[in-house]
Amino acid sequence: MKKKGIWISLAIVIAVVCFIAIYLSSLPKGQIKIDTPGAEIQLRGRFGTKTISSTGPVKIGVGLYRTQHLQIKTKQDGDAWQIESLGPWGTLEQIEVKENQTTALKLGPPFLVKPEVESRPTAVSIGLAITGQAGEQYRNAITKNNQRIPPAKIKILDEAGATLVSGNFEYG
Repeated sequence: MKKKGIWISLAIVIAVVCFIAIYLSSLPKGQIKIDTPGAEIQLRGRFGTKTISSTGPVKIGVGLYRTQHLQIKTKQDGDAWQIESLGPWGTLEQIEVKENQTTALKLGPPFLVKPEVESRPTAVSIGLAITGQAGEQYRNAITKNNQRIPPAKIKILDEAGATLVSGNFEYG
């Protein structure tokens, strides 16, 4: 009697798994394509998280997706570079995939690099904001060959061109 109960339970599990697989495969699909070489984006939708790279269009269920993570890797002169974004995402905040259509994501370069200046009573803090073409903001922690690049140098000049202060930026 125990064997019969095990076989019935197993048959029910198999039937449920088959039903779910058939249901998911019958859902309407669209495609997402990333135009930036070396880019990889992680999206969260109603059925979980999906990672999409710039290798070509990827079929995905229709619906709204939210960006979770984004990175761009590239090689130049034998060096491997990487930059990543943890948000805010600009127009990539919410991505809509429509049935039988390809959603093209334009992200990354050309980057807009702008200084961010914060003045305090005892110090002035100068940072950089790196923004991609979709309005997504990237971290300043750029890596070259899996090593964080050193902080930039700074030189402040007066009107005559004489150096008032020089030094290095500091992370943090």
